[in-house]
Amino acid sequence: MSIIEARNISRSFDDMNVLSGLNLDVRKGEFLAITGKSGVGKSTLLAILGTHDLNHDGTLIVADKDTGKLSSSELAVLRREYLGFVFQDFHLLPSLTAMENVILPVVFSGGNLEYARNHAGEVLEKLSVRIDDTPTSLLSRGERQRVAVARGLVNKPSVLLADEPSASLDEESEQTLFDLLDDLRKQQNFALIAVVHSTVILHRADRVLELKDGTLHETV
Repeated sequence: MSIIEARNISRSFDDMNVLSGLNLDVRKGEFLAITGKSGVGKSTLLAILGTHDLNHDGTLIVADKDTGKLSSSELAVLRREYLGFVFQDFHLLPSLTAMENVILPVVFSGGNLEYARNHAGEVLEKLSVRIDDTPTSLLSRGERQRVAVARGLVNKPSVLLADEPSASLDEESEQTLFDLLDDLRKQQNFALIAVVHSTVILHRADRVLELKDGTLHETV
């Protein structure tokens, strides 16, 4: 069963076509790796699939809902209930601790904070992050990346969209991160859509799609 269906998605910036009639189906529970050269539109594609970029042509259906027919408040609910995000630039708040950053989506959504703290604590411990440290003063770039990953998972999304989630990690830490993501993905049955460049991690994916000339091509 597809959790995301993208049909004939096109996106242009000024006179440059970035995506051209792209089609994609994402099944629940699968690890879909997206690769491609720098500047081909991988981050743009994730932004569209996550309903952050609405300036595209074509149809995007998430959890059986046509996103083009939803209001801004309905899209916010859709993101909160079904989608998790790991951004390239982290977007952590420097005045908050690691734990406070992770549970922030639950604070905004009015969810169960006690449960969120427990779940966040388990994920942060597995990622070897000190929960009371602040991102700017005490955490390394790699630790901030792991905090961002934990925040994307705290709401138990149906889809986790990750833009190079292991870019700041060494090979051992990268393997540890994807071991954890694999375990959580199997437990919670969420789809992982990640921009990945590491050959080792690409081999772990259920499918690898290369973004080239505005469309996705399955690699052998």
